[in-house]
Amino acid sequence: MKLTHILIALLLTITSVSCQQKKKASGDDVAVMWTSFLSDLEAKDKVAFKHSSDKTIRCYDCLENTPSEVQQMNLLRENDALWYDKIYDDFIYIPIDSFIAKDYDILFNQKFIHMLRENETVISNEAKNGVAFAHILVTTTLPTEFFEGGQHIFSFKKNKNDEWKLNEIGTIP
Repeated sequence: MKLTHILIALLLTITSVSCQQKKKASGDDVAVMWTSFLSDLEAKDKVAFKHSSDKTIRCYDCLENTPSEVQQMNLLRENDALWYDKIYDDFIYIPIDSFIAKDYDILFNQKFIHMLRENETVISNEAKNGVAFAHILVTTTLPTEFFEGGQHIFSFKKNKNDEWKLNEIGTIP
């Protein structure tokens, strides 16, 4: 009986340690991926950026980052009753080649890349329908007495080859 209790305790300890190591490895995997992603941004390596991205990137800010785009979105809102659906069902998904050509240099300037590297970062993991996601939240606007602050979120999806692919850039709030 005493031997049975010892064996059960030993098995529980081994299982617990194994689960903790697996969880740590998963977190390390995301941290390594994020560090590599930031290095590619600093090097302005658009080929590496494309390789680390999905075929499309969900990016609302990309719809209005130039004056002409703001004007186009305003016209859509004023003249199309289905503007909201069109934005969130279609326009918000930017093909990677278009993102690199039109949005990459606007978004990833030196000041922004420095903030991503230096500011507080939180990593959150999630699984949906058997697919692993990693969300990297970076505080990009500090809170003040009159504003809650803001974060940029970079979401990555793990593909069939166990590679993390950027699939969303957003802001909170």
